[in-house]
Amino acid sequence: TLSATLVGANRQARVVSIDGHAVDIPPANNMLVVKNDDRPGAIGTVTSILGDANINIDNMAVNSIPGGDALMCIVTSTKVPENLLESIRALAGIKYALAV
Repeated sequence: TLSATLVGANRQARVVSIDGHAVDIPPANNMLVVKNDDRPGAIGTVTSILGDANINIDNMAVNSIPGGDALMCIVTSTKVPENLLESIRALAGIKYALAV
């Protein structure tokens, strides 16, 4: 599930919730959404995979639910290819990874 709103005098679009996780990020052409176990190192592992593939991170929002899962919404400079999505999905603790 996704919720969005318009904010400010210019009514800029913002994604404010993904699967019950509060985020605050403008929608973009290339976005990666990753839901994972809430544990140290998850962000670094996912972003290292992107960096090793020369995919730049333009923006990012993260949120965790106490005692639950965490979510990363990453805006990338280019589309995340399917082979990298598969690498991310294969990581321990990853619930899902979607390129939108």
